[in-house]
Amino acid sequence: MAKREAIDLTTADGLDNEQRARLLGIIDQLRELGITSEFGCQEFGNIFDEAASCMGVPGPKTIDFEKLDKRFSGDILKVELSGPNHRHLSVVDVPGLFHNATKFQTEEDRAIIRKLIEDYITDGRTIILAVMDARNNLANQEVFSMARAADPAGKRTVGIITKCDALQEGDEDGVLRIAQNQVEKLTHGWFAVRNRSTKEINEGVTVEGRHRIEKDFFAQAHPWKSLQKNRVGIDALKGFLGHLLYDHIRSEFPAVIKDIEGLSSETEKDLELLGLPRQSASDQRRFLMRLVCVYQSQVHKALHGNYDEALDAQSPLKLRMHVRKLNDQFALLMSRKGHAKLFRTIQGKIDSDFKRQEQETQNIYEWIRGYYVDSRGPELPGIVNPVVIENMFRQQSSPWEALGKIYLGAIADLVCAFNTQVLKSIVPDDEVRENLRAFLSPREQENKHQALDCLQRILNDERGGVLQTVNHYYADTLSSIRRERVLARLEGLGFNDGVPFDTEKVLKSVHLSNDDQAVYDIHDMLKAYYKVAIKRFTDNIVMQVTERHILGDDGPVKVLSPDLIGSLTELQLAELAGESFMTASRRNDLTAKAERFRKALDVARVAVM
Repeated sequence: MAKREAIDLTTADGLDNEQRARLLGIIDQLRELGITSEFGCQEFGNIFDEAASCMGVPGPKTIDFEKLDKRFSGDILKVELSGPNHRHLSVVDVPGLFHNATKFQTEEDRAIIRKLIEDYITDGRTIILAVMDARNNLANQEVFSMARAADPAGKRTVGIITKCDALQEGDEDGVLRIAQNQVEKLTHGWFAVRNRSTKEINEGVTVEGRHRIEKDFFAQAHPWKSLQKNRVGIDALKGFLGHLLYDHIRSEFPAVIKDIEGLSSETEKDLELLGLPRQSASDQRRFLMRLVCVYQSQVHKALHGNYDEALDAQSPLKLRMHVRKLNDQFALLMSRKGHAKLFRTIQGKIDSDFKRQEQETQNIYEWIRGYYVDSRGPELPGIVNPVVIENMFRQQSSPWEALGKIYLGAIADLVCAFNTQVLKSIVPDDEVRENLRAFLSPREQENKHQALDCLQRILNDERGGVLQTVNHYYADTLSSIRRERVLARLEGLGFNDGVPFDTEKVLKSVHLSNDDQAVYDIHDMLKAYYKVAIKRFTDNIVMQVTERHILGDDGPVKVLSPDLIGSLTELQLAELAGESFMTASRRNDLTAKAERFRKALDVARVAVM
């Protein structure tokens, strides 16, 4: 397999003569690395110019720099060289820092360059080649302060002094002290190099010629010949960087292994989520069965309150918690809104158990009296027709249907959110997930209709037929209310323990007119029965509708079951779980990626032994 070497060329300022010469130098280096002569300066320049145009920055053919929207870019132009003799190495040439803005170099450009450099040098696996122009004062070289911040220990930083031949006579001593690591003391010290000048490049000096000129310069030119031989010239720098790179890579191997293990684990999880190939009907059924098993496990945990610790308080996966909250809210809503009229105490005040914020439009006693009078038949005075109480109970409980539908609608929304979240977590394939949602949606609607039908049956049982209960709470409540009424009347006349007893007076206070007695009896019987009925109705809605039809075995929470998958035809299987070309391609890519990670781990583990 061919190795790959990459050189990143980040476009900077508009190319002047020196930069064009630099580009020619890059072309020479590319040729030296094996690029054929058919790919020359003109071809590379055209490609470079096209790339610069796409990036919105100056290219080789740019003439008018003042009309450009920008001159620097955070985008990277990458040139990759592949071949059996190339190393796995990336060399990044970033733009140089500048201090003062001009019309060609703005503050925005300065910020772009600084961020670009920071992005690279803060990577712990990057070796920083901090290049200093010999003609510039070291104090003005911002790159060194940035390198110190990114690499405080100096394990990744190497100082390089360029343009030594362009230094003014008399300025050499200061630069020599820097090169000898006496000023800016770096762990790996400094190297001095001499590159081709613009004139030499234009005159056709080759890379080989450049090496000879550099060697002669540091061997003969005063005072550069006083520097140590292993600290001058490109060959010395290459050898040092090779050893530094080797040591750096070895020190990074434990972290690299950890990263590879993490990436390998993520890849294996992605593969696991994709599941086995799904080309045949049996593959598709097996795939769906595995999903159903995971789904049923999630449902069991959600309904039994066995939640994952990572879930937040409002997660739809906490289904039982949300259902319990809705049940409590439903019970409270029924107690406050379930009655059409407000029941009263024996003192004539509104019963606190039935009190609500809305103002009462009609006193319940007035309502009962009017209905009782308007509904009288052939019965004797003082006798209450049972039909009257039945009809009044139906009116009193008339809000139940609307409140029940509101509650069941909220429960249905909870289940829908739960199913959506579960499928999102266990089905990574967007297409399969959407297919399942579309397939389950009609069944969820059918379950919802069944739940509403059950609600109607329970409503008809409570409000459509005769009033029935064997709950002793009704009789106890009615007896208690009647006793309290009698005591209240006696106390109203001043009868208490120890007070002389006047039989005639007591009888007059206890007995009421036939109509008044009927009104109070209707109220008290209606109130006692309503208390029993509303609790029974609320419990039945929770147990028979929510638990049986919605959360039960045939409900929308458990509709995705092994029996359902087993009953699917081959056509339905293909529509639900058939594998798209994109999914198959992704599986192949992940499989190949996982294999590469396994091989990389084998190599890395051997390397650290």
